[in-house]
Parts: sequence; structure tokens; C-alpha cells
Amino acid sequence: MKKISLIAAAMFAAVTSMPAAHADYTPNIYFNGYLRTGVFHGKGGQMAKFNVNKVGRLGNENDSYGELALGSDIIKVDDTVWTVNSRFTVADNKYNQDWQATDGERANNNHLALRELYINAKGVLDWDKDASVWVGKRFYKREDIHITDMYYYDISGYGAGFDGLAFGPGKLDLAWIRQDDSTNSYSDETNRLYKTYVSVNKLDARYNFSVFNDANLQIANTYYIAERDNKYSYLENEVKNANTFDIELNVGFNGGWNKTVYQWMHGSNANGVHYGTGNWLDYTGNTNSANGHRIINTGDVSITDKFKFQHVENIAHSSGYNDHKKTTTYSVVVRPFYQLTKMTRLIWEAGAYYDVTKLDNGSKNKEKGQKLTMAYGITPDASNMWSRPEIRLFLSYIHGTVTNDGERQPVNLTNYTNYNTDNSKVDYNHNVMFGVQVEAWW
Repeated sequence: MKKISLIAAAMFAAVTSMPAAHADYTPNIYFNGYLRTGVFHGKGGQMAKFNVNKVGRLGNENDSYGELALGSDIIKVDDTVWTVNSRFTVADNKYNQDWQATDGERANNNHLALRELYINAKGVLDWDKDASVWVGKRFYKREDIHITDMYYYDISGYGAGFDGLAFGPGKLDLAWIRQDDSTNSYSDETNRLYKTYVSVNKLDARYNFSVFNDANLQIANTYYIAERDNKYSYLENEVKNANTFDIELNVGFNGGWNKTVYQWMHGSNANGVHYGTGNWLDYTGNTNSANGHRIINTGDVSITDKFKFQHVENIAHSSGYNDHKKTTTYSVVVRPFYQLTKMTRLIWEAGAYYDVTKLDNGSKNKEKGQKLTMAYGITPDASNMWSRPEIRLFLSYIHGTVTNDGERQPVNLTNYTNYNTDNSKVDYNHNVMFGVQVEAWW
């Protein structure tokens, strides 16, 4: 008890002895988050989550997911504000069950994660009071497309950096972010397999500036420095450094906005141009010279006061990735809606993709899929595309096929594997799904 009393007394003394400059400061508290959940049904009772980033997410999500973010401006000294930020997420992948445990047999069906925990200090630089310094774990400059839930540029993790440095006509962001991984197996001349360890240091620079009225240009580059442990110095293949170059033009106009993105990924992250972020490196060392290019166009358009739509078009090409001589992918998703009343609307979403990979042996693998969804949405402001929360009653149809070297195969579009009486696997290349979903952010 004596020890506890001493600790309490020390804490009280620390708080009460803070400089007078803090006494009249009332901290701001930040609380925001995201959620989606619902009840669903599909073929065999199972609903798919089929290539959301290719055909669209509306009526194509069967999981529950949530984020809770808490933050506060904790101290202000002159013009400097210190802010603490945190974010926790939960995702459950065991659908339509009341009890989803985090331990025991069902531990993998429910996931909890600490996604952000960092300090931001704005105004600490005397020569640039609008800039910030941050240290910790954070979502860093994540670039995404909402209707396909695709993060095309995301290097989030542990790091430190500067945000909003004044530089010429624009603002400069600089960051160092680190990622440590247990890697894939490596083989040496004797074909023995090893498990090893790689640390990836990501050096990121992004520059934003205005190019004309309601238009902004971002030029960004992330350089990945891969360091493998030296336990196995005789390994045949070693991963080398990689790079992502990104340029984005954002244009606002009366009735909407449009964004065009070009990305070049060079090295062991090149396969990320195909619906990925480019953040993950191939540690086998077989793709150090690979190249990938991607063009994305997305935006919102208001045709009338009641009829509006969102869209995304994504085309990418890579070469030199493992045994893939060339890979080309193309996808398009449109989500129009029509406002019925102040808080109701009809929503449609149509998506399709076509992927072709040519292998070194000359064979070709082709994959294609389509989805069509019709939904009735209830939301506080049905005229606003981004109005949330939104309750949706939906009906979706999805279809997909794979062709391997001329042989066409169906695709399993349910969340379980079904078998014939002779124990042969049954795949479904189409599924009809319906349900009720809610999505919200705040």
C-alpha cells in the first residue's frame, strides 16, 4: 500500500506542476469509425465475397468489419499541438453465428487488431508552423477506391515522418516506414529449403500542388530497401530493392470530381499493379527485375439532381514476375443510383473483369467474372453519394470462369467446397445472393 501511495502522489505532483500555459487548454477529443454487417443468403445457403476489388463490393460482402478510432489533442504549448491517435479493428469471418470467439477452435474466425497508435505534433517546427511531425503506427496516406474497396497505394505501418512541409507552390510529405517479415523458403545450389527473415525499410516522398482551379496534382515515390538476415549467406536468390512511382491528377467540377492515376512498380513488388498496393515484395528473389504499369480512372458524376453515379476503370500490365511472361488485367465497375425520396434511393452496381497471363511455357491462363447488383437504400440524405449510415436490401448475381491453356473450368463462388457422391469436387460458376446490409462511417 505504501508503494501504491507513493506512485499516486508522484502522478498527482506531475499533473499539478504542469506549466501554467497548459492550464487554460481544453483538449479536443476525436471519435470516429467504420462498420459494415448484415444477414445474407446465397447458393447452398452460402454467400460469396467474390473478387470485390474487380467486380465491386455492393451486395458482394459477407463479413462483419468495424473500426473504432480514438484520439485527443492532449497538450498545447504556444502554437504547438500534441495529438495522440489510436485505432482498433475487428473482423469476423464466421458468418451468421451468434458466438464468434477469439480463442479456442474458432479463434481464426474473429480477428482483433491494433491498426494505429501514434503521436502527431503540429507546429513544432519553428520555420513551418503548419507542418507536423509524427511517430508511431498509422494508416499512412492510404489511397483507395471505395466502391471496389481497393487500396492501390498503401504502405501503412510503423514509422516516422513530416506532413505538410511548405515547399515551393505545394506541400511535401516525407516518411520512413518499416516492415519486418518471416519470409518464404529459399533454395541454394543443393535445392535445400530455408526459412529466413527480411526487413523492408520504405522511404516515401509525396508532393501535392495546385495546377489550376479545382485541380490538384500529386507526385509520389516509395523506395523499398530489403535487408535479409545473414544467417544463410550462401542462398542462391536474394530479394533486391523495389520502387513505386505514382502520379495522380484530381479534378473537381460542377456536379462531381474525377481522378486519374498512373503507377509504375519496378522490382519484386511489380505484381502489386494487379489490384494490389505494391507494398508486398516477393522475397524469393526471382522477380527483382519485374515491371508493372497501371492506369486508374475513377470519380463521381451528377447527371441530374436525382440521378448520379460512381465509376472506376482499372487496367494494368506486368512482365517478369516469376513464371509469368506477361500479365494484363482489366476491370470496370459502375454504381448509379436514383433518388426516390429524401432518405431512399435505388442503387445498381455492375462490374466485370478480364485477366490474361501468358506463362514462359507459352500457355495462357484467362479469368473473367461479372456481377450485377440491385439494391434499395435508406440513408439520411439520399441525394448524396457518400451519405451514411445506409441500410441496403440487395439482390446480386455473380458469374466467373477460368480457362487454363484452353481448358475451361468453373469457379467456386460459395464459401465452402461441395462434393459429388464420387468425392469429386463441385464448383459453381454462378451464384444468386440476397440480404440486408448496413454500412456506416462517422
